[in-house]
Amino acid sequence: MIHITLGSMRYVNPEQDQLGRDHVGWDSNMDDAALFRANRGCWVLGERADREQYALLSAQGIVRQAIEIDGLLSVAGGRRVIEGRFLEAGHPVHEAYVGKPQPVAAARNPVTYFDSPHAARSCGCGCGAPVTLGWFLTGHDQKALHDRVAKIGTVHQFIEWFDRTYDEEGRTMASRVLSIAPHTNAKKACSAHGAGASCAQLVADVVLSDAGSEHVEWAVCRRWLDENSDAQAWLRQHPEEASKLGTA
Repeated sequence: MIHITLGSMRYVNPEQDQLGRDHVGWDSNMDDAALFRANRGCWVLGERADREQYALLSAQGIVRQAIEIDGLLSVAGGRRVIEGRFLEAGHPVHEAYVGKPQPVAAARNPVTYFDSPHAARSCGCGCGAPVTLGWFLTGHDQKALHDRVAKIGTVHQFIEWFDRTYDEEGRTMASRVLSIAPHTNAKKACSAHGAGASCAQLVADVVLSDAGSEHVEWAVCRRWLDENSDAQAWLRQHPEEASKLGTA
């Protein structure tokens, strides 16, 4: 968990502040919203911060606010801004820390880290085990990777699928939905999840254009059709086709 020590409130120049603030720090008259706005940035946050879910703001040795982190936005000078929301009474992290002595000793650096049982998340492989640092239990990242490769097929098939699906710089999905129709083609396994996923029923044939080909034919299951945002957007634009699939 991230712990940030605040000084007393002081005024700053909003024309020079990267968030346009006119003050930073803590004052007893601040409500939660004002405290969050004034102090969510701009901090020097290392790599560990990317693995944390929560941050605490302390002043005068007492935790004044707990924040749930959605992301960290980079700004000038190698500093970052916390994007998220302050927690209210009733949340376990709020109840454990807010209004109580800060959980770490005073340090010269205002940003410190500590391990907290309240910051546990579920292992990223899907096993359900709690993880307090990072995203996976030891070795489970490899398990998660191999499980996903198996859903496509062999390693070679996975690489071919990856290269077809992503653009040359690997930044964004390059595929585009051209058509969706009820399933009639000869494919027997879900093209999205692979044979290893054993999708119960194939419901639609999808034609895609991607970085590797102008015409890629897929057969997909109901779950993919319902969860894929590009497919849903295409069906909203083509209500007649959507009605044939029972998604209208």
